[in-house]
Amino acid sequence: MKTITKQLIRLFESVHASILRKSVMIFVFILVIPTLMIYQLIINYAEDMIEEDIISENVANTESIVKRVNNEISSVVLQLHLMAGNGEGSEINAERMYERSRQAIAQSSIIRSIYYLDDTSNVIFESPFAPELEGVSYHYPEFDRIQWTHNYAVSSVIQNFSGEDIVSVGIPVFDEKNAFQGALIAEFSQDYLSEIVRSISMSEGHFGMMVDLEGIVLASTNEQSIGSAISSDLPSKQIFEEVSGVARSSYGGNQSIIAYQTLRDEWGLVYGVSEDIAFAPVRKLSLVLTLSFLGILILSFFFIVAGIRNIVYPIIRLTDYAKDYREKVFYQEHDPSQSVRKDEVGELTRTIISVGNSNYEKQHQLEESERYLNDMIEGIPYGMITINDHAIVTHVNNRFENLIGYSRNDLVGKSLSELPIKSTDEDFMLLKALISEDPSIECESYIIDANGRRHIVNIATSRFYNAQNKIIGSIAVLQDISQMKMLESRLKQNDKLALIGQITTGIAHEIKNPLAILTGSSEMLREEVEEANSSEEILELSRDIDQVVKRMKLIVNNFLNFAKVNKADARPIQLKKVIDEVLHLVRFKLKELNIEVVKHYETSGDLVGFYDELIQAFLNIILNAIDAMKEEGTLTVTIEEDEKYVHVAIGDTGTGIVTSNLEWLFDPFFSTKEEGNGLGLTIARDIIKENNGDLTVESVEGEGTTIHCWFQR
Repeated sequence: MKTITKQLIRLFESVHASILRKSVMIFVFILVIPTLMIYQLIINYAEDMIEEDIISENVANTESIVKRVNNEISSVVLQLHLMAGNGEGSEINAERMYERSRQAIAQSSIIRSIYYLDDTSNVIFESPFAPELEGVSYHYPEFDRIQWTHNYAVSSVIQNFSGEDIVSVGIPVFDEKNAFQGALIAEFSQDYLSEIVRSISMSEGHFGMMVDLEGIVLASTNEQSIGSAISSDLPSKQIFEEVSGVARSSYGGNQSIIAYQTLRDEWGLVYGVSEDIAFAPVRKLSLVLTLSFLGILILSFFFIVAGIRNIVYPIIRLTDYAKDYREKVFYQEHDPSQSVRKDEVGELTRTIISVGNSNYEKQHQLEESERYLNDMIEGIPYGMITINDHAIVTHVNNRFENLIGYSRNDLVGKSLSELPIKSTDEDFMLLKALISEDPSIECESYIIDANGRRHIVNIATSRFYNAQNKIIGSIAVLQDISQMKMLESRLKQNDKLALIGQITTGIAHEIKNPLAILTGSSEMLREEVEEANSSEEILELSRDIDQVVKRMKLIVNNFLNFAKVNKADARPIQLKKVIDEVLHLVRFKLKELNIEVVKHYETSGDLVGFYDELIQAFLNIILNAIDAMKEEGTLTVTIEEDEKYVHVAIGDTGTGIVTSNLEWLFDPFFSTKEEGNGLGLTIARDIIKENNGDLTVESVEGEGTTIHCWFQR
């Protein structure tokens, strides 16, 4: 039951969702089904009316036949009594009865012959052809009943004394003393009885017959059936069990409507008509009505088809167009066929398509504007962020993503106060500026990116308003001014160092002369120590003093003649020897800081260069490496060469260099050390370049730094 209910609900929903199905259902339920019902009612009513009329007619005809036959028999009985002279008080006169019977036969159509039986069943005469018969005896079946009842009796189909099948009526014959003397028998003409039955059957297809108590046909519209037993298909039993009635039965292979009635003298009458004949008018009417209704249905079908084509289908196309437009915005080309329609459907179609195309153009313009705005937002060289009135991030551009190192998926939809882009809530100027009541604010603050780097930013904010002038959000544009601030700081530092350079240049110039004296003294001290055969340790120290003083003099001279090197002083040298001498000079510091020196000398590093300057360059590089490690660590020195270059790499395991400082590393007076002057690497780079080399830096923050020196061979 539930399944059937669900299917009905599904069917109803399916019909309810389609105007085409609705139209078909309306056509079926309002036109087709009522038409078929009306057609069936008319046909059934006509059949019932005709059946009643046939039954009424059959019953009336049956009664008419019965009444006429009864009258004919009564008339024959009366004539027989007159012939017999009953009631005249005279003797039996056979000759007189014969003459009277001849006259009666001549005047009657129903009597075919009359004969007299005396009280011993001898046939005295037979009218009209045998006035006297002798020796003919005949046992009339109804003789005893006539004798004892003194009344007439009508026979069934019997055989007369001549052996013929006949039906008859007999009366008793009395003498003047009213004593029974015999019976006067009149045989009926079965042809005449059949004519009586046929006289009522005026229409084609009607049939009728009279039968005796044994079911033998004694008269019929069909002469061939006379004398035969009544058909078993007919209501033979009901004829004598019921006084009268109507039945539907088969006769002659055709279904028929039959009326039957019992006659007064134990005869029965059957009268009927074939349904094919009886209902022929109804079937003709049914054919006419069928053709009429089919014509109506066909015309209605064409009307429905025309309505569906001109009304339903345009509405369905409009519905499909609306569905397609709801799923995706598109442009509908002009359909010339729609211009032909001047009715409401055509006007509705043109209006909907016009509205759809207008929306498409507006949508296209909106998308163009949105694309232009998005390109502009994404293309500006500043970070941009928008929030709604609840401080929830609604949009950020690529520049903002790059600035803070988070993707927009990590930012959009979150509260601005939850973003990890500030150190403390108190200095979160971006949030303060965005939620400020001022319509616009411009300030300078900082944000911290995903790597923990601090960016100095200039913030400019503005508010969003809706059509009701209500605040719906804010926008902030952030300019990263970290590099600008650094350049400003560097410029100030350069100015400061330029002044320091002027002062140091003066100081170097002033110490040049005392240093010249000190150089002479150290040289004399070394010579005296060598001549005095002093200990090897003192000798080595005096040599170090003399060497360092000379180098100080050279440094001062180089400082005063910055970047001026005399090419004529170049000579063949071995870088291995240069580096070993530098390591010798810093041996005490290496030991003090517990720094291990690892050497990978694949070659001696032969080249033509400036020995002392290279000593100075590598000394600066190694001292910087030692300062980076502070205490403990490994200093790795590698010398290798190929066909083009002699490569020296000096690596440490120190703290490394911040990436942002690498580009400033060789600038004069740039230093990340509190006590540094920022000239060491600058001088080292310039010396390497004077020796046809190049210097590069490779550093990983937290892991160490490697200085690469590439000398052309």
